[in-house]
Amino acid sequence: MRKGDEKRQEMLSVAERLFCLKGYEATSVQDILNVLNASKGGFYHYFASKEALLNTLFFQRAERALEQTEKLLAEEEDVMKRLNQLMYGFLPLRREEADFLGMLMPMLDKPEGRALRLCYQEALVETFMQPMQRELSIGQQTGVLCMAHADIAPIVLQLLGQCWVDVAALLVSGGKKAQKPEAAALLSILNRYRRSLERLLDAPFGSVDIIPLQEWDEVADKLMNRLLLPMQG
Repeated sequence: MRKGDEKRQEMLSVAERLFCLKGYEATSVQDILNVLNASKGGFYHYFASKEALLNTLFFQRAERALEQTEKLLAEEEDVMKRLNQLMYGFLPLRREEADFLGMLMPMLDKPEGRALRLCYQEALVETFMQPMQRELSIGQQTGVLCMAHADIAPIVLQLLGQCWVDVAALLVSGGKKAQKPEAAALLSILNRYRRSLERLLDAPFGSVDIIPLQEWDEVADKLMNRLLLPMQG
């Protein structure tokens, strides 16, 4: 890695750590520079703004998630298990993404938060589109899936994206009341999207399994704690 690339990556790593620790809104460009002992000129040489840096992090995390997912797919032959693994890798509701998503949660119901959410979604969709097309094609060729239309990867990813957004919205609403939503409400969202995906893919009933329920609840707890932190401070 070239020296300039190393500095840029160091800046990204420090920013990501501070965003997850303090929150995106509470972290300034100067905070990042203080840790790096760098100048503002150095920051703006690589990034036009703090928002541009965060957008780069969106793509980095999406690419990292796909890389981890592809390693798991290399060891799996079952068509539906491969597809479920890919959908799981796409979702920011995994344990590995909880801190990062938690950093975004307090902003999601604000105008700037909605814009950031769309940037995150764009990074995930762009990164996972080709692998999703590949896995759906395999499913159709093997007869496991009987889709009415061949090119439905964008719709699948759109549904998955709306799934995590709906969960986030429910948790944000609970955060305002200082009360975690009922497990049944979270499960209802998950089941709604599971059924929608099965119908869209014409997959066997119960074959779509996006995320283990225990992990689902664990991540929800972690995100709720993050939302309630400002109220406890």
